[in-house]
Amino acid sequence: MKWDHGLFIKRLNPYVTKDVLESHFEKWGTVLFCDVKTECTSGFPRGLGYVCFCSEEEADVAEAAGPHKLGGMEAFVRRVVSPKTTDNTAYTPQRRTGMAYRLASSSWLDSE
Repeated sequence: MKWDHGLFIKRLNPYVTKDVLESHFEKWGTVLFCDVKTECTSGFPRGLGYVCFCSEEEADVAEAAGPHKLGGMEAFVRRVVSPKTTDNTAYTPQRRTGMAYRLASSSWLDSE
């Protein structure tokens, strides 16, 4: 199985866009894709982001280069590994019963 190597970003400034996120992290390697999560109903930023790198080494170097300040705020960055996807998405939420959603990878929920 092939793996995507990336960074999950929490406490992201609400004014940080995908372009800002990509330009910040491309200093440490080739960014395959990045995403800034928004509320599905309101469209407001959730303060979460994901950056996928071309290789494991690039993701490691980018994480080690922290602390990362984006938009004037220090963001919490954690290294993640997930199964490689073909459509360049970090994860696909899957609707279950009620309002609950299941993430393909929940390793970022572990305590610091």
